[in-house]
Amino acid sequence: MEKNRKWYKISELERLSGVSRRTIHFYLQNKLLHAPFKTGKTMSYYDDEHLMQLGIIKQLKAEGLPLFLIKEKIENRMKDPARFNERKTTPTQTAKVIKDGRKKQTMHPKGRKTKEKIIERGCDFFCQKGYKDTHVSDITRALNVGKGTFYFYFKDKKELLLECMPLIFEALFSKGWSRIRKEQAPIKRLELRAQAVFPVLPQFCAIIQLCKEAMEDDDPNVKRLGRDILLSIRKPLEADIEKGVAAGIFRAIDPKIAGTMMIGIIESMYYLKNVDPDLDHSSMWDSIVGMLIFGIKK
Repeated sequence: MEKNRKWYKISELERLSGVSRRTIHFYLQNKLLHAPFKTGKTMSYYDDEHLMQLGIIKQLKAEGLPLFLIKEKIENRMKDPARFNERKTTPTQTAKVIKDGRKKQTMHPKGRKTKEKIIERGCDFFCQKGYKDTHVSDITRALNVGKGTFYFYFKDKKELLLECMPLIFEALFSKGWSRIRKEQAPIKRLELRAQAVFPVLPQFCAIIQLCKEAMEDDDPNVKRLGRDILLSIRKPLEADIEKGVAAGIFRAIDPKIAGTMMIGIIESMYYLKNVDPDLDHSSMWDSIVGMLIFGIKK
């Protein structure tokens, strides 16, 4: 460990950043933070760069950005050498070896490709069948590999879900963001968000269902992932509704409740379209906006 750098235990990082250790571990798992310096199985040290990035993440979340866009901004920042010249791998980390005395090797390209195929198929099945009804055998059969191959890369189905859900979320919400970002009017921003979802309503409903299933799971990591992704969907809606209330466009409503209701309404539109296929998206959206602004009372 370099003596000329400031190092923090997880408890200190939690106190200084105002971010819970559970959330810090989630960010580490999803590559929003670089790996800490490990000195043992249960002891890790964090540096000033972790503290700075946590501040950036908090700021971007407050602005209503979803996690996949925050991750993209963090990655772009990491590619800027001027920003990251000060963060180099320590000599101890470079020379770190595994227990048998050999240097830890990176995954072989063929193995990486196999893992990527498992993740890709997992995303497909989770969207089509949900978490509970997707089985490891479905994935291995589709790829024509043995279960041993699956368990070589993943401990269980839950671990695969932790890899898949951020990717499903990113693929679903990456389109149309540039138009939303340029728009300032709260109602128009909400409309653009809805327009981005309408073409992928089945997939939107699938990820909402996955989040619900995840939050009912006994595994705290799976439960947390479902909650965080649902919050990432709701936060941008909250931000637009807050701006609308502040501007006097919307009546004084709780943005969290209104945002949650909007997610439920958009989800219900998928089933409504199946029951009443003649209804068009624009008329349904007009009804949603009317209820949001004026309620249903005459």
